[in-house]
Amino acid sequence: MIKRFERLEIATADLDDAGAVYSGNFGFSVRSVPGADEAVIAIGDAEIRLRADAAAAPLIAATGEGLAAIWLEADDVDAVATALDRAGLERRPVRREGGWRVLEVDPKAANQTPLFIFDRRP
Repeated sequence: MIKRFERLEIATADLDDAGAVYSGNFGFSVRSVPGADEAVIAIGDAEIRLRADAAAAPLIAATGEGLAAIWLEADDVDAVATALDRAGLERRPVRREGGWRVLEVDPKAANQTPLFIFDRRP
């Protein structure tokens, strides 16, 4: 059902500082995203995305800097949604975001971590 890990999103108040931590401590190449308060660290075909945008601010205020979301790719989001429904787990309706269909799982079902599952179906 889930075919691969896509990315982790890390909320940070200071993008430059966070980038320096990942490059200085771990030797990662950190690439800024033009026109966005984000930076990307590619690791194989997955990534860590550092976010200092408006969406990160409430997370930081509530819990501090750190893990903001996990993104997983599935073959079929509808099948995942059906499995979650059968298990009695809360979820939001499937939405379209760019070229992806995205299913947002209630954080209570994922150890209080925002979990997004997507597919690339039209």
